[in-house]
Amino acid sequence: MECVNRRGFLIGSVATGVVGSALASDVKPLRARGVGEKPTVALVGMGCQMMGVLLGQFLGQDVLIVAACDCDKARRENAARKINDAYKARKIGAVCRAEADWRKIVADPGIDMVCVATPDHWHATITVAALAAGKDVYCEKPLTYNIDEAKRVMAASAKYGRIVQCGAMQRSAVEFRSACEIVRNGLIGEVKECDCSFNGPSGPHRFFDKPANAAAEGAPNPDVDWDMWLGPSAYTPYSDQLSPRGPCKTYPMFWRYDDYFGSGGCGDWGAHHLDIAQWGLDKDGESPVKLIASTAPHSSDPRHGGRRQSGLSLVYADGKRINHMSRGWFTTVFYGTEGIVACARNRFALWLGKGVAPDDKVRKALSDGTFDGMRKVGFWNVNPWSLKNDPKYKVAPACDKSMLDALNKGIKELDLKNAKLKLYKTTSGHVDDFVKCFHSRQQPCSCAEVGCHSAILCQMCNTSYMYDSGFDWDPATNTFANGTGDPHWLGRQYFRNGWEIGS
Repeated sequence: MECVNRRGFLIGSVATGVVGSALASDVKPLRARGVGEKPTVALVGMGCQMMGVLLGQFLGQDVLIVAACDCDKARRENAARKINDAYKARKIGAVCRAEADWRKIVADPGIDMVCVATPDHWHATITVAALAAGKDVYCEKPLTYNIDEAKRVMAASAKYGRIVQCGAMQRSAVEFRSACEIVRNGLIGEVKECDCSFNGPSGPHRFFDKPANAAAEGAPNPDVDWDMWLGPSAYTPYSDQLSPRGPCKTYPMFWRYDDYFGSGGCGDWGAHHLDIAQWGLDKDGESPVKLIASTAPHSSDPRHGGRRQSGLSLVYADGKRINHMSRGWFTTVFYGTEGIVACARNRFALWLGKGVAPDDKVRKALSDGTFDGMRKVGFWNVNPWSLKNDPKYKVAPACDKSMLDALNKGIKELDLKNAKLKLYKTTSGHVDDFVKCFHSRQQPCSCAEVGCHSAILCQMCNTSYMYDSGFDWDPATNTFANGTGDPHWLGRQYFRNGWEIGS
C-alpha cells in the first residue's frame, strides 16, 4: 500500500474498506462511540519526548488520554497525575490511569489510539500489536530498530487497515516543506545530490559510561520493571544511564548510542533529515540500490568501537545520491543544476545560479552563509540556540523578514506560492494531522510506508558503520543484493521472553 503517490498527493482509504491486500476479516471496525464521546488515546513510554512534546500536543486535541503506560512506576504515576490535573482544570475529572504493562493497553477495547515513545528497540513490537488489536498508532522515529521490523510494520498497517503516523515531525514544518517543494517543482533545476548532516552510528554495548560509577548507577531501582524495559533486547544489568531514575529531566542519549537499543545518530537525527531528503528527491516508498561505504578515518573515541562516523553515500537506481556528512548548521542540502536549497530547523537558505559540485570548501561556505558561487536569494538563521551560543551565526543583514513570513508568503524569484506541485501540508502540526486522519481514515503525512522507508535508510547507514561495509541493495525486497552483505544484519534474535513480533 502506498500512502502517497509519486506526485505527493494524499491517497485516502475508508475505515470500513479493505486496505491494500488486507482481508476483510483482518480489518477491525472503529469502536462505536456514543454521541459526543471523544476518541481515546493511551500513551506508552513517559520519557522526555512524551512529557515534553507529545503530551502537550495530545492535550490540545479533542481526545481523552485515558492511560499513561511505563514500566517505571515513578514516570507513569507522575504522567497520570499531570494529565488528570490538566483535565480537572477543565472540569473534566480524572480519567487517566497509570499502567505498567503496554499489553493491557493493547488489550483494552476502549482505547482507539496508541502513542509510542519508548526506546527504539520496543517501537515495532508495540506498534504491530496495537495495529492487530484495531488501534491507530502514532510512533516516534525511527519507526523501527532494524530493517526486518520495517517490513513487518508496513505489512501490519496494510493487513489491519490502520493509520500509522511516524513522528517525523519535520514534515509538518514550513522550512522543510518549502525546501522540498522547491526541489520537486524543478525550481533549482535537476537535483542529483543531497547532503544530510547528523551524528554518527551506535556503538558497542557498554554497561556504564564511566566504569568507576558502575556500583552507584547500577544500584537496584525498585520503581522499574527492568525485564520489561529490556523486552526483546539482549540482557544487560540495570543502569541509571539507560533508564534515569524518576520523572525524566533530560533526553537519555546513552541508550540511543548503544547497539542493543538504538542506532545512534543514524536513527536519531538521521531519521529526520534522511526523511526530508527522501521527500525532496521524490523517493517516498523507495529504497536505494547501493550503499557506498565511508572512507573517513576510523574514530579513536573508545565509545565508538573504532567505527567511522560519517562519509557514506546512498545511491538510487536513477543515480540520485544522499551523502551522510558530519553535523553542520544546515541538516539537508539539495544541489541542483540551477541552484542550491538548504534547510534545518528554523534555518533556510537559497542560492540561484549555475550548479556546482559539493566539496568541503563549498559545504563550509554554505553553512556559514558566505558562499558566493551563486546569487544568494535568502539566508535565514533564526534558531534561538545557535544565535545565543555561537555569535558568528547571525541572521544575514539583507534578510529583513522572518523566515516564517517569507516562506509562508512565497519566495518571489521562484513564485513558490503558485508552484504547480504542492506537497502534503499539515494545518496544525504532526499530532493534529494524526488525529484528523483517525477521523477521516485518510493516510497521514508520515504514514507507515513513508516512516518505514526512512527507517530503512537509517538502518542501512547504521549497519554500514557497524560492519564497516558497503553493499548492493534490492529495493523491491529490502534485502542485500548481488552476494553482498549478510542477512543476519537485517534483524535480531527475539530470544528473550518470546518477544517475536506478531503478524
